[in-house]
Amino acid sequence: MKHLILLICLLTPLTTVKAGWFSKDPDPLDEAKEKITHLETQLSAQSITLNRWQITSGALGIGCLTLLIIGTALGAKTRHHYESTRRLGRTPTSTPPLNGRKPTILGKTAEDNVHSTLAA
Repeated sequence: MKHLILLICLLTPLTTVKAGWFSKDPDPLDEAKEKITHLETQLSAQSITLNRWQITSGALGIGCLTLLIIGTALGAKTRHHYESTRRLGRTPTSTPPLNGRKPTILGKTAEDNVHSTLAA
């Protein structure tokens, strides 16, 4: 008897649940389809934007790399030109050295400036 009363108590709240066939609520399947189409549209728009950003960042990276190479080449050429035109730097071979000496480049010692007889 206790089981029967317990069973009746459990089944009474279930009778108030609607089956869904005759309800006036919107169909959840149609709502789900609308949400899916909206999300698909949103996802395709995001992928298009992402592709544009990838192309833009790739072009920017290639441009920066090209500018780095050009800047390095110009810097090396400028440094070479500066070292060849310094006052104490390299001189053309057609002109004779000053007073019969070879000019020295800063940071390097010429053979004429080394006196082996004075070194003890």
